Amino acid sequence: MRTILLLLLLWSAPAFAQNALTITEVKVDRPTLHTVGIQVLISGDANRNASIAVRVGTTDALPLFRVRPETVTGRTVPEQLAGTIFDLVPGSTYDVELIATDPDGGSTTRQVQVKTRPLPRDPITPNVKAVTTAAELRTALQMAQPGDVITLADGVYVGPFTLMASGTADNPIVVRGASQTGTILDGDDCGGCNIVEAAVSHVHIERLTIRNGVRGLRFLGNETTANAVTRVTIENVVHGIGSGTAQTDFTICDNVIKGRLAWPLLSSDDGAIHNDDQGIRVDGSGHVVCHNDIAGFGDPMLNFAEGGRAYDFYGNDIHEIYGDGTELDRGEGNVRLFGNRFTNVYTAISIQPAYGGPVYVLRNQAVNVYDEQIKLKSVGGTVEPSGVLIYHNTFVSPRMALNLQTPITQHNFVIANNLFVGPASPAGRNVEWTAAIDGGEFDYNGYYPDSGYWLGTVGTARSFATLATAPAGVEDNGVVLGTPAFAPAFAPPASYTTQVLPPQLELAATSNAHDVGRVLPGINARHDGAGPDLGARESLCPEPHYGPRPAGSETITTKIDCAADDVDPGGDGPPGGADLTGSDPDGGGCCDSGRGLRGSLLLIAVVGLLLGGGTGSARSASSSDLTPEFGCVDPALA
Repeated sequence: MRTILLLLLLWSAPAFAQNALTITEVKVDRPTLHTVGIQVLISGDANRNASIAVRVGTTDALPLFRVRPETVTGRTVPEQLAGTIFDLVPGSTYDVELIATDPDGGSTTRQVQVKTRPLPRDPITPNVKAVTTAAELRTALQMAQPGDVITLADGVYVGPFTLMASGTADNPIVVRGASQTGTILDGDDCGGCNIVEAAVSHVHIERLTIRNGVRGLRFLGNETTANAVTRVTIENVVHGIGSGTAQTDFTICDNVIKGRLAWPLLSSDDGAIHNDDQGIRVDGSGHVVCHNDIAGFGDPMLNFAEGGRAYDFYGNDIHEIYGDGTELDRGEGNVRLFGNRFTNVYTAISIQPAYGGPVYVLRNQAVNVYDEQIKLKSVGGTVEPSGVLIYHNTFVSPRMALNLQTPITQHNFVIANNLFVGPASPAGRNVEWTAAIDGGEFDYNGYYPDSGYWLGTVGTARSFATLATAPAGVEDNGVVLGTPAFAPAFAPPASYTTQVLPPQLELAATSNAHDVGRVLPGINARHDGAGPDLGARESLCPEPHYGPRPAGSETITTKIDCAADDVDPGGDGPPGGADLTGSDPDGGGCCDSGRGLRGSLLLIAVVGLLLGGGTGSARSASSSDLTPEFGCVDPALA
């Protein structure tokens, strides 16, 4: 049992009733694999001077975020402080203690037990059904029952195919190919069909290829839950994976999804007719979309829900995109985009709008962004964004380092510890962020070149020629980047039409972006050196892994708050080639044997968590910091 303390320290003092904090309810969002979201609903605290610190064991995490309901239009959200705890272990239980701080008085302590979600598992009582023809597959799908493991031999199966039976939490229905490249479900260029269609819950689609049709795979139905897609290739489609409505807890990871759009075709070239060509679309809360390779779409990765909560997009490799690199549009709170790579995209990250937040954008890399790097915008000019935290991202763009063109007002956001790199000689300002700002902050960011800024409007436009001439309260701790910023050196292409390969974007040893960031507990507190580095990469942390993880090491993902002295999991195998095995975090089941590397990674994660992770100081060390995920496949069913 590991303990998380969410410290809400309430000081006792004489107070007016309207200023004293009262906690009315503590709510835990739907858990995901590596994160837990919490809402603390409140009344009182009219002067808004209460705060909630977060502690994981003896280590501080990021404090909860103050939501400002009066700035949210189009949706009603309660008074609250809310936030996410990152870098947790799947399938693990945590005791959460809540104690409060408000100088105006009041005192309370709350405790709640939470559990992260485990990775999808094979059925407890499996029933293997082997098929070798399309007719046999249709029969197996039509007759499917909970616990069925439908195994497909390599070959071409001409579709479409439909599954209308649901599994259960203990006994999902599994459809599994013999190999990802050799087992092929072919739509035969069907027009309006879904090559594979399932209006069900607790169904896993694994290790096969779906190709040649308008829609690859679609999970229909309202309020279906706990479906999973892993190790699937979807190609030559307009839409990759589609959704129904109000669905929950999908796991869509380690897939390759390729659409029909080719770079450098952009949304602005043809009237945006392909904006809704969608790679992965989910709808609802609790979803995990991770470590996929997605290219050739208008919207490669999005949640279509109005007011979606507690979902994670991380580790994805997104490239050659006609429209937005991702859409976090219409999310309400504890929405998380972290550790993704975007290369050759029209715009990078759309948040249009956020309904109070927090929406987290952490440690993402975006290169060759043609237009707007961060679309913090409205719906219809009236439903404006509120509640966004954008920390530790790196953007490298051929036209402007940072560009946002909108007349709306943005509310309650922080943009800090990022790198914005543009062309050495931009045609005009290198930075243009034209929105009006209500409670928004730009600070601790790095810019290149130092060539004209407009960082929002507060009464009047905050425009200035160089960073040194910025008005007080705007980038007080910002830096102008020296060159080279990265090692190996990298600059944006002369034209966006060049299809660049994704660079490393590790800071050069001489870069002035080292050690100058704002310290953020739970995000960068385990930094190397005197302070955290700017941008997506922290010195001595492992190289992030984007896209599908290699066979045998697909159960890992890079931590957000990494450190130089974390235990090295040995790359694609156990440390030193040792055969280390560990116990199943959920107890029993197929994970008890035949796991090798997966067991070693669990051991590493548990040891790292118990040690608490120290802070390194030397820049010459080599280390890795990878958080394990665990999915179980019984070798007898593989």
